[in-house]
Amino acid sequence: MTLLLKYFSRLRHRIIKLIARFHNWKSLVRLRNNEGLWSTLTEYIRLSQSTGSSYSDYWVLYNYIRLYKPHEILECGTGITTIVMAYALMENEKQETRNKKGRITSMEDKQEWYKLAVKLMPGYLQQYVDLVYSEKTEYCYSIFRGVGYKNIPDRKYDFVFIDGPGTIAPSDGTRSFDFDYINVVMKSDKPVFGIVDKRMGTCYVLQKVFGVDKVKYDPKWGLGFVGPCTKNDIKTKISSESFSHCIRVFSKKELNLHMGF
Repeated sequence: MTLLLKYFSRLRHRIIKLIARFHNWKSLVRLRNNEGLWSTLTEYIRLSQSTGSSYSDYWVLYNYIRLYKPHEILECGTGITTIVMAYALMENEKQETRNKKGRITSMEDKQEWYKLAVKLMPGYLQQYVDLVYSEKTEYCYSIFRGVGYKNIPDRKYDFVFIDGPGTIAPSDGTRSFDFDYINVVMKSDKPVFGIVDKRMGTCYVLQKVFGVDKVKYDPKWGLGFVGPCTKNDIKTKISSESFSHCIRVFSKKELNLHMGF
C-alpha cells in the first residue's frame, strides 16, 4: 500500500510539472504576441543577465494589471517582473485617458540588485516605478514570525506581488515566511489583492491568518492568489478550540490550526 501511494504521489507531481510547463509555453506565446512588451522584456533580460521568474509569472502579472487596473502596487522583490508590470501600467494609461496613472513601489533589500535596477530601468517606464532600497526585518503576528521590508512607504496599496525578501530570519537564520502582505492589509480599509510567487510556506501562513477561502495555491501556475482582503478579514482568535476539529481519541492526528475572529 505504501509503495502504491508513493507511486501515485510521484505520478501526481509529474503531471503537475507537465501542466506547469504547458502553461509556461502558452504564456511565452502570449507575451511574444505583444511586440513592444516582448522587446522591452528580452532587452532587460539581456542587460541584467537575470533568469528571473517564469514566463507564466510575467503573463499572470501583466494580464492582471491590464484587466483589473490597480493604481498602487507594492512589489516585494525588484526584478524582471518590475518591467512587466510597469509596461502594463503604461498601456493602461495610454488606453484610457481618464485612467489614473498607476505606480509600482518596488522594494529590494540587496544593494547590488537595487543599483542594477536603477541603472537598467528604461527611461519611458521610470515614471511608473518607485524603486526603494530597504533592509529586511522580522515581524510577529499571533504565533507567527515572518520577514518583511523595514521601510515600505505608507501608501494605499491595492495589489501586492510577493517575491521577496528572502525568508531567512535575520535573528537566528531559520526559515520563516513573507510578512509584507499582512502589514499592508492591517492598515487597509479597502480590498487588497495579492499574488505570491512559488512560496508555499507563505501561502500556508496566509491561509491561517485570512482563511482558505481567501488564499489559494495554484500548482499549474506555481502561484498563490490572495484576497481581496481588508483588515476586517484578519483572523485573530487562537485557543484550544482552534485545534478541536482535528483531535481524535483513538488515533494519532496531525494538529491543524483553524483561527477564528
